[in-house]
Amino acid sequence: MPSYARAPGGVPDSPLDRVEELLRGSGHAAPIGLHRGRTVFGPCARSRTRGSGEFGFAPDEQAPPGGLPALRAALARAATARRQSAVGPEQVLVTEGATQALAAALHAILREGDEVLVLSPQWLFTTGLIRAAGGVPREVPVFLELGAARGFDFAGAVERAVAPRTRAIYFNSPNNPTGYRLDGSRLGALADLAERHDLWLIADNTYESYDFTREGFLDIGAVGATAARTLSLHSFSTTYAMPGARAGCLISPPGLTEPLATWARHTRRSVSTPAQCAVYEALRTPREELDRRRDHAAAAGWLADSTLEVPHTTASGGLYTFLDLSAWGDGERFVHRCAEAGVGLAPGRGFGAHCGHRARLCFTAAPWQRVAEAIERINKIYGEGIDEH
Repeated sequence: MPSYARAPGGVPDSPLDRVEELLRGSGHAAPIGLHRGRTVFGPCARSRTRGSGEFGFAPDEQAPPGGLPALRAALARAATARRQSAVGPEQVLVTEGATQALAAALHAILREGDEVLVLSPQWLFTTGLIRAAGGVPREVPVFLELGAARGFDFAGAVERAVAPRTRAIYFNSPNNPTGYRLDGSRLGALADLAERHDLWLIADNTYESYDFTREGFLDIGAVGATAARTLSLHSFSTTYAMPGARAGCLISPPGLTEPLATWARHTRRSVSTPAQCAVYEALRTPREELDRRRDHAAAAGWLADSTLEVPHTTASGGLYTFLDLSAWGDGERFVHRCAEAGVGLAPGRGFGAHCGHRARLCFTAAPWQRVAEAIERINKIYGEGIDEH
């Protein structure tokens, strides 16, 4: 029998799949899964039968590699409004979620062995995608430090990590898993640093619609002259509660249009046409509805913050809080114990090599009554563990 290829070196399996297995084996008829990032909201649009003239393509026709022209134009208009500078439809690549948007960006800009500074903790698949693209991830711990210390030297920490092979900086704000949001001054510091060292900026804007601050979300592409070096990732699964559509987009500088289109042609060709049509419809969701969902998430975060007896981060955006289990012992053991009690948490190690003593909780993954029930069990397990220590 011929041998089969192993996974690319250094690309880890998903720790969330293991949590699913633990929950299935827990014996609980209705476990409460707070380990995956999701919301209780219904989708802003669903796939439906459309006429062939509605978008210039029939639902059973294959869309162009870059995406349906009408959708790209609509996304370009939204990006222009967000950045306050012109973004053309040719700068928009419709992708199979933010995951593929990040993969496309990395394959377009990295050479074998190039380093990417990953502001950490980070989305759990980031480092694996960098390695799969031939790059080397370098985690730079900043988000927990920013949340804990008012005088933390953010710019200095990132600057000190820059090396001769550094090619790009990746960051996710509002941050998954901590809920920390980079403000204008810190985005400006990143912009200045990227210009000094001639680096790409990869901005993961997955949680742009869940910024709880009065100032609201700020795209780094709107800061100074950074649009020429910024690749922005967007997720319709999160913004419009449409994970089944598997759609997102990448906004890139004009010079990267052709490399990205070539990579798209040779990987997934094009995103499902019905999914793109549904996203186009979702873009018409009233601002008031998106604000209502954001406010619901903010309230859920506040309730989690006020009832958790485990040390944790306070979210200024996003869907998560990051539990600190240092006093309890091993984070993995805590996740196992919670799974036995029918509660799913995401192991912290997947979000950074320095996060083994932590676990992520998604406070929008279930109705609040169920989240409250889960937090009650979490508090009990944490208290018992502290007593043992």
